[in-house]
Amino acid sequence: MAKSFFLVEDHSLMRQGIVTYLAKNSEFTCAGVAASPQEFLIAMSEGGASCQPDVLITDLNLEGSMNDGIQLIQTCRRKFPALKIVVYSMYAAASVVSTAMNSGADAYISKLSNEEELVIALKRVVAGQTYIDSAISSQMVDYERKLSIFTRRELEILNFILMGNSNSVISETLDVSKRSVENYISRIYDKTGFSSKDELIAHFGRID
Repeated sequence: MAKSFFLVEDHSLMRQGIVTYLAKNSEFTCAGVAASPQEFLIAMSEGGASCQPDVLITDLNLEGSMNDGIQLIQTCRRKFPALKIVVYSMYAAASVVSTAMNSGADAYISKLSNEEELVIALKRVVAGQTYIDSAISSQMVDYERKLSIFTRRELEILNFILMGNSNSVISETLDVSKRSVENYISRIYDKTGFSSKDELIAHFGRID
């Protein structure tokens, strides 16, 4: 039985191209498309349980902000835990890939790669596996080693820092007190030996 995907992509030509390409693969059918996270969430709400797709394919930079793509992943992970999430993005930096995967994505594919990589990713995630584009997976080894010293919450905080968010925004988004955010940042400084957000960004890479 064919699996279904829902595509969130804010460029109309890219949406059309992806849907057309995947239509050639009988294993996957299109359950819908949206130009923004809001459109997708409305469609999911109105569609009901019987219309839920198996996989979400989403860009990260939606409506001019990577925060929108990351927050969509986090929202889907909370609201639709069974939904598989494949990121399809122009960004290939290790810091970006790590942020997406740690936010709850099941696969990450660069738009610069062959479209066959997207099909491979779809097949892997519906089989219960994770997948990172073969063109960028090698650079992830060293980067993930750098991150291994952090707890999951510290990683969340670090990712928001690398995206240039203030403590107030981090506090509001994660629904924790500003004092807690400050404490987590202090622990990150202790573990890295750095003393400022600029040093963290210089070391781990800015996400923008």
